[in-house]
Amino acid sequence: MGKTLRLLAIVLIWAMLLPGLPAFAAEAEEETAQEKVKLSSGVDEDSILDDTVLTSKVESFLEEWDIDPQQISVGYCYTATGDSWYYNGEEWFYPASMYKVPLMMLVAEKEYEGELTQDTEIHGEKLSRVEELILTHSNNDWAHIIREYLGGDDVWREEAKKFAQLKEEDYDPDYLDYCYFSNMYMTQVMETLYTQQERFPNIINCLLAAEPGEYYKSSLEDKYEIAQKYGSFEDSRGEKFNHCSAIIYTPNPCIVTVMTSNVTKYETIISKLGDILVDYTLQMDAQLESHQQRLEEAAAEEQRLREEAAAEAQRQREEQQRQEEEQQRLLEEQQAAEAKAQRRKEILGYVLKGAAAIAVLAVVILAVRAKLKKAEREKRRRMDQRSRSRRGSESYPGPGRPDRSRPRATAPPEEETGSGPVQGAGGSGRAKDPKGRGGKYTPRH
Repeated sequence: MGKTLRLLAIVLIWAMLLPGLPAFAAEAEEETAQEKVKLSSGVDEDSILDDTVLTSKVESFLEEWDIDPQQISVGYCYTATGDSWYYNGEEWFYPASMYKVPLMMLVAEKEYEGELTQDTEIHGEKLSRVEELILTHSNNDWAHIIREYLGGDDVWREEAKKFAQLKEEDYDPDYLDYCYFSNMYMTQVMETLYTQQERFPNIINCLLAAEPGEYYKSSLEDKYEIAQKYGSFEDSRGEKFNHCSAIIYTPNPCIVTVMTSNVTKYETIISKLGDILVDYTLQMDAQLESHQQRLEEAAAEEQRLREEAAAEAQRQREEQQRQEEEQQRLLEEQQAAEAKAQRRKEILGYVLKGAAAIAVLAVVILAVRAKLKKAEREKRRRMDQRSRSRRGSESYPGPGRPDRSRPRATAPPEEETGSGPVQGAGGSGRAKDPKGRGGKYTPRH
């Protein structure tokens, strides 16, 4: 019974673990893939180089020769397009005598700039002979002399950074402290030497004559010219560094740099990796025309897209400008309409004020006229009243006053005309007509 229970428990545990195994395996594969990506670098998206193929070729070779990937670094540049690829290219190694290439490029640059000539003597030797001793024969004593001639190790190493395209933060402190190189640095130095060789007279010629029958030349010398520089060194701890960097003049030359640390049969390994990369170069040559055509088509398409984008941007700017002008026009029209309305309002105000003033003036005039008419009526009324009063006093004389309205008995009536005065018996004068009528006055009896 106990055994049965233990068996069931084991089965249950396995049942719980099995679903997680695929995930664990996938995670392990992902970590392996990430490690490969870390080891392989430098290929752009539109590069003619196939990162997967190159990585597979190198890793198959390393597996075949039982080499730890961390003990080797490979750099490759296809000069026809300038594309580069690196395997473990960011690791820093002691370069041994490979440092003599950028060192002598600094001296050759002085010749290019007119400071030196091939016949200029340095410590009793012509420059041409010094270059041959250092680059072709890898003479260390003369290399030490040139290091001092250029101002010391810190000075020339700092200045030699210009031969590579690494960012300042990419440099390991050991580059200045102990003259450590990465494969990226060395391959880019060789690329600068190849693409701008007029700046460095006689350097490539010296490298073409170096190490005949060795390294890359051991298998390729009878097919192609090879300008190479090796480096070999063993430090006090027994750590061995063996490298070689070269320009291999295939129809479209390639640059190959192999750096190793504690690798046996290093010269054979370097040579065979050179063979692999030369074969790959020839394959790239077959694809170069179609690749360049694709690049041209891609560039044309990119140019078309840029032109369309520029045209669209221009159209949008014009549309925006049109909208701004339209808004400005509408704003000006609105402002003009508001100004016109304001003028109308002001004019209407002036008109209303004028009309009001006229109305007030008319009212005042009417009031004055009414007052004048009233005064005139009052004046007439008073005059009429005085006239009636006067007539009344003449018709009804008061006590002690003679009644002049009755003619005297002794005075005969006389005919009067409206134009002449009436002469009374007592003197001359105009007689009044109490009725206001012209003609003769006939007294009442």
